[in-house]
Amino acid sequence: MAASAASGKVLPLLAVAAVLAAALLYAAPFSKSLGGEGCSLLPHDHFWIASERVVTLGRVGPAAVEVKGGLINAIAVGDYRSFVLRRPLVDYGDAVIMPGLIDVHAHLDEPGRAEWEGFSTGTRAAAAGGITTLVDMPLNSFPSTVSEETLKLKLDAARDKLYVDVGFWGGLVPENALSPSKLESLLNAGVLGLKSFMCPSGINDFPMTNSTHIEEGLVTLAKYKRPLLIHAERIPDVASDDELDDELDPRSYATYLKSRPATWEESAIRDLKRAMKDTEVGGRSEGAHLHIVHLSDAETTLDLLKDAKQSGARLSIETCPHYLAFSAEEVPDGDTRFKCSPPIRNAANKENLWGALLDGHLDMLSSDHSPSTPDLKLMEEGNFMKAWGGISSLQFVLPVTWSHGKKYGITLNQLVSWWSEKPAELAGQKNKGAILPGYHADIVVWKPEAQFHLDDSHAVYHKHRNISAYLGKELSGHVLSTFVRGNLVFAEGKHAGAACGVTILAKSSSTGYRPPTSVSGGKRRPPASTQTAMATTTASNLTLLLASTLPSRVRLPTRLLRAPRASPLRLSTAAASSGSRTLTSPASSETPEAAEELRLETESALEWGGVCARLADFASTAAGRAACAEGRVPVGRSREESERLLDQTAAAVALLSSLTPLDFGGVGDVSAVIAAAARGRLLAVREICGVGRSLRAARGVFEQLNGLAEEMPDGRYSPLVDILQDCDFLTELVQMIEFCLDSNLSMVLDQASDKLGTIRKERRMNIDVLESLLRDASTKIFQAGGVDSPLVTKRRSRMCVGVKASHKHLVPGGIVLSSSGSGATYFMEPRDAVQLNNTEVKLAGDERAEELAVLGLLTSRIADSRLKIRHLMGKILELDLACARGSYALQINGVRPAFSDRDNSTQLDPSSACSVFIEGIQHPLLLEQFRGIVKESDAEVGNGQLSEEVCVSAMPVPLDMRVKNDTRIVVISGPNTGGKTATMKTLGLASLMSKAGMFFPSKGRPRLPWFDQVLADIGDHQSLENSLSTFSGNISRLRKIVQVVSKDSLVLIDEIGSGTDPSEGVSLSTSILKYLASRLNLAIVTTHYADLSRLKSVDDRFENAAMEFCLETLKPTYRILWGSTGNSNALSIAKSIGFDQKILDRAQEWVEKLLPDKQKERQGLLYDSLRDERNLLESQANEAASVLSDVEGLYNEILSEADDLDNRVAALRAIESQKVQQELKFVKTQMDLIIKNFEVQLQNSKLEQYNSAMRKAEAATASLAASHQPTEFTFSDDENKSSYVPKIGDKVYVEGLGGGSTATVVEILSEDGSCIIQYGKIKARTKNNKMKLAQRDAKETSASSVQRKGRTAKRSPAEATQGASISFAPAVQTSKNTVDLRGLRVAEASHELQMAIDGCRSYQVLFIVHGMGTGAVKECALGILRSHPRVAKIEDESPLNYGCTVAYIE
Repeated sequence: MAASAASGKVLPLLAVAAVLAAALLYAAPFSKSLGGEGCSLLPHDHFWIASERVVTLGRVGPAAVEVKGGLINAIAVGDYRSFVLRRPLVDYGDAVIMPGLIDVHAHLDEPGRAEWEGFSTGTRAAAAGGITTLVDMPLNSFPSTVSEETLKLKLDAARDKLYVDVGFWGGLVPENALSPSKLESLLNAGVLGLKSFMCPSGINDFPMTNSTHIEEGLVTLAKYKRPLLIHAERIPDVASDDELDDELDPRSYATYLKSRPATWEESAIRDLKRAMKDTEVGGRSEGAHLHIVHLSDAETTLDLLKDAKQSGARLSIETCPHYLAFSAEEVPDGDTRFKCSPPIRNAANKENLWGALLDGHLDMLSSDHSPSTPDLKLMEEGNFMKAWGGISSLQFVLPVTWSHGKKYGITLNQLVSWWSEKPAELAGQKNKGAILPGYHADIVVWKPEAQFHLDDSHAVYHKHRNISAYLGKELSGHVLSTFVRGNLVFAEGKHAGAACGVTILAKSSSTGYRPPTSVSGGKRRPPASTQTAMATTTASNLTLLLASTLPSRVRLPTRLLRAPRASPLRLSTAAASSGSRTLTSPASSETPEAAEELRLETESALEWGGVCARLADFASTAAGRAACAEGRVPVGRSREESERLLDQTAAAVALLSSLTPLDFGGVGDVSAVIAAAARGRLLAVREICGVGRSLRAARGVFEQLNGLAEEMPDGRYSPLVDILQDCDFLTELVQMIEFCLDSNLSMVLDQASDKLGTIRKERRMNIDVLESLLRDASTKIFQAGGVDSPLVTKRRSRMCVGVKASHKHLVPGGIVLSSSGSGATYFMEPRDAVQLNNTEVKLAGDERAEELAVLGLLTSRIADSRLKIRHLMGKILELDLACARGSYALQINGVRPAFSDRDNSTQLDPSSACSVFIEGIQHPLLLEQFRGIVKESDAEVGNGQLSEEVCVSAMPVPLDMRVKNDTRIVVISGPNTGGKTATMKTLGLASLMSKAGMFFPSKGRPRLPWFDQVLADIGDHQSLENSLSTFSGNISRLRKIVQVVSKDSLVLIDEIGSGTDPSEGVSLSTSILKYLASRLNLAIVTTHYADLSRLKSVDDRFENAAMEFCLETLKPTYRILWGSTGNSNALSIAKSIGFDQKILDRAQEWVEKLLPDKQKERQGLLYDSLRDERNLLESQANEAASVLSDVEGLYNEILSEADDLDNRVAALRAIESQKVQQELKFVKTQMDLIIKNFEVQLQNSKLEQYNSAMRKAEAATASLAASHQPTEFTFSDDENKSSYVPKIGDKVYVEGLGGGSTATVVEILSEDGSCIIQYGKIKARTKNNKMKLAQRDAKETSASSVQRKGRTAKRSPAEATQGASISFAPAVQTSKNTVDLRGLRVAEASHELQMAIDGCRSYQVLFIVHGMGTGAVKECALGILRSHPRVAKIEDESPLNYGCTVAYIE
């Protein structure tokens, strides 16, 4: 009672103390802790920042972000204050916390032109503007970054000068564009992508490229999956109509705008048409990515880019804040601060740019920060035509974008997309661009509502503040703090004392990277982070975005989102479970989370991912390979589901064994296309055709499978047929797509709609008239000397003719569309062609509109059918994975497991007394590894080399596993490296494979229970981060296992109780195992504790097993001794690896002192006697099992033969009777034909031809009769005694067995001159003189076959007759096996005969009718037959076959 009262007093006091601590922490003025000596203004490596407006998970709301070691460790969404008391907290009130900006287009100008900007001033300005990552352009520095060597110069120049992270683009210039080796060297050095100019860049060592350079560069970039950035301005082939007048005022902005019209951008995009096409799926540069920088023209150029995107090109577009903030009308004359390339265009264009950005046609924003020295800007002279172009803007892009975007209603989430997410994706930075666990802590804190005037009093950190066009402007959006990798680099107008930004390179590590040091005096370096680790963490957090689907107006409960530490296998599941953890009720979700965590760790320990990866090699579809690679192999959630998967695998094995694999060709992964259609995006022709192709291919797979199933009425393929049985193959949709679209040409067909057909017909007619008119006009101009040759071309989308400027009068009333670069040639539209051109433009627009209508209709149909398509593709994936399991089973010689029931044991099946009965199982991954080594060794032997490592590799030892029905715990003891853990892993992996419907390599018919869970504690779980020792880690894992274990679980525990005092370890292990014995199906435990092996004597639920160790060789044999207890043999193993013998002798003395007297000797004698007895029993058991197997086999054969014998006899008689009737009918038909032919010849022949006709009729009748005579063989004792000595394997005729039927000699009994022959399943004994040789094994006759290489008929007639009757079809002439050469020339006859032989199936008889004649055709035919490699032998013409030769075809 007293204790209770004390507790009642203490708890309120603690609560008050906690509240006071929280109040003090939140009230503490954090600014007082700002330092300035190190990388961060905060002296903390682990802290929280919070605000009422945090942009994360697709929403804006109250949250706290935990920063630890430079990464975002957790996010508490909602009422976060109760979770961050343990760490320092920076509470920013209602300021916005969002991901730091990523600027992918900035010129920092160092080395070589540091007086323009430089890394130090540029990154300081970036940090002050909320930018946390820059990507530096390859030009404006000197030298330009176009090679590996120049990149190293840039890296050296950046050292110790970066306040934010900086990556680098490389340059694509004519020097390296056509040299893949140079480009690969630059890419391998670490540039994030390449940049090129399609017009003069203004930098001498960075010349412009043409479309050929770009197309070739894309091919190399495709291998690296990196982007190519394009400055898309190109001087058109013909100049604009409005020639620049030398008298125009160079101070006028209109003059400069006129010098770089929008047609420059349009011309560049048109020139890139083929390059963009190459980036599409199946294109020459598939995998590459085109990025158009600083788009200015929002009219024709943007339309062309939108069309390219719709067609499937991998394309992204950026624009810049100055195009969204300024218009040409407001640029003062002479104010060269506004000069940039492309130029700022009119107000209408600015509005269109905003519309395109908000509609998603523009992907991102960048600064295009391009400073110079003030004198280069010619600010006093004000000459736009000579001043350096470029707007200095790095520090102001965030407030500029927000200030001018407010009137368009932009949101914070849109800002994050334009300035963080999309740029991170372009630069390949998967761990930047969002506030998510595991991402870099790159964060900007700012107040959107705060307004300021950018005057002389405002701090500007650019090298030259006076050259920025934004000076003097009123802006909204004040940056408070900027964090880069957790370092507070800018706050309250102050920068950190040290520049600790990181250079980002596209490879495994970052140059310029500094390892973390202890936090002392504010000096802290960025955390270690390799690209591989980043990718894993990022992938693990992807499913955290599921939180964004919650309604934004509903108040969310507090959640803590942490970066999961699960295995990369099945990342989505792990992340989803970890992401759903609610702090307010941890007990409710701990068990399922623990089960999921244990499942992932178990699969990792058992190397389930390796099996899935191996299975991926056998998948036929891209979706199947991806599912296997990601570990999404279906695993049965119930015994019935696993049985169904096993049935599918068995059917696949039968299908593949018949060498008829299913054809999945044409089945593509259309999931992304279906999703796009569901979102309302108009699909391109190529995408719609891909859907139709996949649907048709799916139906083809089903029809092929159905046809194979109908050929096998036993239903062996039914489990595979059932997968697709009830699927809707959307035949009408496929027919509609094929009716409307041409998949080969990727175009909409005329027949797609009546209107489209009419428009195209009118357009063709109009084009014909227009071209005819222009050809006539051009011819007249040519004849009048107005052009060197007739020229009809197209300018500005209008057809025109070429004419010399001096002969312009030859086209009266014509319109000049453009001129050549020299101005000597005009391209004019004749007056009569104006209306025709107008009609062409109108019809082209109508055609495009109608095509879009057709595509819209098809897209709508696909969207409406999305559920059916996804269901069908899911079933195709299921079928593909079933076939992959079948192929894998054949590869490893796997057998189908059966699931056992503990309560269904029978005396007839001894294995039924065991819940686990597996003979000769081999670990599949070890088996694959061994086969790979053997294959490698075979190759090395062929080359005359064989490594020592290959020589010592051995086949995995087959393991026998027998666990009785009443056993719950198996304790395995034995030596280290003896195979205990491998045995445990093999059983665990076999359990997972059987659940997933996979066969595994073993003998017989393995049986094991269906386990709902496989839980493993294998390996060392020491964790310094979580303060866990080896023992603590193992016990922590066991605690989770005890929590989630069920009656149907399999538990695998390696070295239970190790890592602590042996007595306590044994006690704890005994208690755990006793507890588990009544709560699971089976547990396999390994140990070195002898006391655990003694549990069997007091508890029948325990069983012992030992790993055998050979005392003679001092090596383990890897065999399991069931029911035995093993020794650790530590001293023997130490001796075998060469340990100091003196130390071992001393250890042996201690062992003898610790063991009771004579215990070791008695133990050894007992062990030897038990082993000898076991060997004897094993030998006897094997012999008995062999006899039993033979008897059972014979019994089953006799039983199957005798089963329903009467019905089988009746059925066979009926079949034979039917065959006889058919044969009689055929003979009667042939005889009627012979008689009819004979009567016709009598009527038409003369008297002297009567005998010839009679002979032919008799010959035909005799041939027909001979072909239907039963074959009988006579046996001569004298002949066989002298000529035939039987050998095992001989094919022989046996007297009384039936003509033509052969048996095989299987055993020779020398005592009485007889042998055992086998005919089908029947074995019988017969004497040698009752047999005649039919065929001898190929090995015996190989020598003779070599001698017969010439294929001439040199064998005796008896041999020929014998061979024909044995191997070839009956020699019965029909119309199908006869080739008639009569009446043909020799060349024609030769061709016909060659074709006939090539068309023959194997072992067929061919009748060649060549007639008598002059003999030329006959000689040609015989020559071909004697030399042809497929002709085994020939029979010359006989009295029954005048003018006909018979050939036997192999």
